[in-house]
Amino acid sequence: MNKRINNRGFSLIEVLVTLVLLTIGMLALVAMQGRGIQFTSDSVARNNAIMLATELLETMRANPGGRDDYLIEKLQTDGECSGEAVEVSDVAEQLACWSEKARMLMPGANGDGTEPIAVRNNFYACRSVQAGACVADDGSTIEVQIAWRSNGERCGNGTDPFICTLRLRGEL
Repeated sequence: MNKRINNRGFSLIEVLVTLVLLTIGMLALVAMQGRGIQFTSDSVARNNAIMLATELLETMRANPGGRDDYLIEKLQTDGECSGEAVEVSDVAEQLACWSEKARMLMPGANGDGTEPIAVRNNFYACRSVQAGACVADDGSTIEVQIAWRSNGERCGNGTDPFICTLRLRGEL
């Protein structure tokens, strides 16, 4: 009465199934971590854009006599900030410092290639009656647009959907 048990190797199959399930779980965790990092960097870029737009509007408010000199069509590439205190009336130096800070903080705005140029061309500060439309009249509403290159998420439907923009409007 010698019975043979036919469940040899069953433990090995259990171990292999467990290994496959653990591997799938670990890959899912790595993917979630990668997406979390991507969303964090996008959030940092948005916060920097808000800070830069607010800073430019407040700089214009501090010098009401020269506010038209702060209006820009694109982000400057020339000029460096001296690092010293800047006079309120020195608009060129203030814009150079602000532009240098914007190029350093906003992803994709620094460099000489076609991609950084496309990002810098989406910066502006202008008089505006309605959102997204610059006008040449003497209104008191100023619109500042800041741009940056996204880390893989589409931002808009323009010529380059990976260039994100933030618009801030304020009364002077």
